[in-house]
Amino acid sequence: MTYFEQSPFLYALFTSGVLAGVVTIVVLGRFRLYSRRVRIPFALLSLSGALWVTAYGFQLLSTSPAGELFYARIAWVGAATLPTFWLVFSLVYAGEDQLLTRRVIAFLAVEPALAIALTLTSDSHGLFVPPELLRTGMLVRLTTDADPLLVGHVSYVAAASIIGVSVIGKTFLSSDGVHQRQAAILVGTGVIPLLALAWKLFWDPALPIDPVPLSLGVSAGIILWALYRYRLFDVTPIARDAIISEMRDAVVVLDDHDRVVESNGSAASVLEHPAAECIGQPVLDVIKSPDVVQKVLHGRDRLEAAVGDGADKRYFEVRSGSVSEQSQNRAKLLVFHDVTERRQTEEEFRALIENSRDIITVLDEDGVRQYTSPSMEDVLGFCPESLVGESVFSLVHPDDREQVRADFEQVMEGDSPVRSEFRIRHKNGTWRRFETVSVNLLDDPSVNGIVLNSRDVTNRYRYEQRLRVLNRVLRHDLRNDMNVILGHADLLLDERIPAESKDHARTIKRKASSLVELGEQTRHIDTTLDRGTAELEQVEVIQRIEKELDGIDANYPRAIVHRDLPDEQWVYADDLIESAIKNLIDNAIEHNDRVLPEVSVSVEMAAPSDDFVEIHIEDNGPGIPDAELSVLESGIETPLQHISGLGLWLVRWIVDRSHGRLRFVENEPRGTVAIVSLRCVDGKATVQETASVESD
Repeated sequence: MTYFEQSPFLYALFTSGVLAGVVTIVVLGRFRLYSRRVRIPFALLSLSGALWVTAYGFQLLSTSPAGELFYARIAWVGAATLPTFWLVFSLVYAGEDQLLTRRVIAFLAVEPALAIALTLTSDSHGLFVPPELLRTGMLVRLTTDADPLLVGHVSYVAAASIIGVSVIGKTFLSSDGVHQRQAAILVGTGVIPLLALAWKLFWDPALPIDPVPLSLGVSAGIILWALYRYRLFDVTPIARDAIISEMRDAVVVLDDHDRVVESNGSAASVLEHPAAECIGQPVLDVIKSPDVVQKVLHGRDRLEAAVGDGADKRYFEVRSGSVSEQSQNRAKLLVFHDVTERRQTEEEFRALIENSRDIITVLDEDGVRQYTSPSMEDVLGFCPESLVGESVFSLVHPDDREQVRADFEQVMEGDSPVRSEFRIRHKNGTWRRFETVSVNLLDDPSVNGIVLNSRDVTNRYRYEQRLRVLNRVLRHDLRNDMNVILGHADLLLDERIPAESKDHARTIKRKASSLVELGEQTRHIDTTLDRGTAELEQVEVIQRIEKELDGIDANYPRAIVHRDLPDEQWVYADDLIESAIKNLIDNAIEHNDRVLPEVSVSVEMAAPSDDFVEIHIEDNGPGIPDAELSVLESGIETPLQHISGLGLWLVRWIVDRSHGRLRFVENEPRGTVAIVSLRCVDGKATVQETASVESD
């Protein structure tokens, strides 16, 4: 027997080859668990190592030169490809596989292919590694007389090995937890053969065998241990990238046995223990909502889980998915999306609905009720659950159904809210009038329906109806009776009666005329309140002001009227603005206590940078009491604070409808200035141009 047959080194070589082969089988056998891009390079790496070590062992056992040369060349095939596979694996594991383009892979394949070709054809050219060197076991020191091709190959081997260790070392520094431990193991398994190569080349080439194949066995043993102890390659840094992309959510990475492999910082809120203690444990043993997680892992799309109690209670939407297509759906992500704020908003909204007197209804596209708020029972007497699945039109008054169906079709065809008013049957058989706003939210996945907000306006409708009747009767009867009184007053004034009696007749006529005017004001107010909102008109106000001032000259001959008006002025206003101006002018005359009442009307711009025009109506009367101005400003009357008459209220409401402004200031030395501000049609041009013409 030879020295090598008795040497323990030979047994160590074959043991190393077996370990490398087992590693290859384990990695290939667990295809569905490991990422293919990591699995293939590492399996080829292990296979090349097993080929090198095993062939080297058979070379040492061979008793013939031809046999030694045959196994030596096979060993060189494994030795030549191993550095390239190590470099490729390192880049893939570290997530730098985007560097491995087809061109780069082809370039990396050139050196090992050339080395193998030169080795297999060494008999014909004697270059690279001569046959006699192959048979000595490849123990060679790099001397000055070494073949340049061999020196280049050894340099490539060293460079590829060092680069691979550096790449994984960078991953070690940027990782933590289980990934850092995995990277540390890979760095160690890469450094061991590298040290053996350095020892062989530079320190002690007189060893009886090549130490590099033996070092591969040590690395293979460490890898095999790490595969089962630290689940090496179960989830590669691809999972780490997935976690980083989901950092706003709590993320837990699981292996194929639903054990925790990794988690991010946000996952601390859903784990029972610190993250380091949860690694390797079944997720159902360390998660705070095991029932929900179990259902999600067994096929449920997504579920909501509650974590914590009281003020610390949080709500999460839990879903599961594979880390990537490369994991073949075995490595999984559990993602916990915090929906606490949304849940709180929903609860607040639900509380508002449940305590509102309005009825909220959700319909499908056929008008069938999907949901009705609890207020249905209080308002109409029906249990909300009993109406689910019924047509919404079944409770509508027969005379209103056609209009309601038309409104429903309008909602279905458009995106804007539709307002309608119709009657709905109460459970007791009576009919209630409702005002309903309908919105199409069929495209909103959180609603998926037509939402109706219905408010009972029966009492308001009845009140408005009664008010219209009373208003009509009051105006009709008042006008007829006042005409009778005015006619009798005129008859008395035409008779020869004492002067004192004629004074009484004039008082009767004046008061009767005042009541007739009150009726007209009431009619204007009713018209104002009864009109819906509409676009403002372009109104020329100067002509209307002139008309009212001409009326003062005829009706109040003793009044002094001053005018400072342009030729024309167009404003945006309600078409009842003339009535508002008339009331202000009449108020300035009728409530004036002077023998010669004076009224001045002017039109001017509100400010140089403003596009409002101001109508000033000034008088020299006693002024409007502060109490009445306060009531007018607040918009509310009380039994103790109110305005005498309806004129100022009419003015206020018409100006508000015109989107204008109304204010009162003191006149100097006595009286009041009423100021009505309205928006100009053409900005500042009209008044300014007219003023310049008058100044000329």
